[in-house]
Amino acid sequence: RARELNGFYSGADRDYTTAISMTANEVNPFWLRSSIVKYQIGDKNGAMDLMKRVENRFPEAPEVRAAYACLLLGVKGDQEAAQRKFLE
Repeated sequence: RARELNGFYSGADRDYTTAISMTANEVNPFWLRSSIVKYQIGDKNGAMDLMKRVENRFPEAPEVRAAYACLLLGVKGDQEAAQRKFLE
């Protein structure tokens, strides 16, 4: 997480990818951060794929809804879907 906080997104992505590979069968909350890092480095498909898995596991978490809404707007450009997701 330190790399992410200091703006070293490529390194953070490698770290998160390694951690996810160790727990691939069980979705963990840190996958949300990984999804956002993937968006930061331009891996929009990877970001959405992870976000969908996190949202399936934690559908009621407000931080998941907010992050998903940001990706819907940033990746898909769908403001209406982003607003619906945020206000769920």
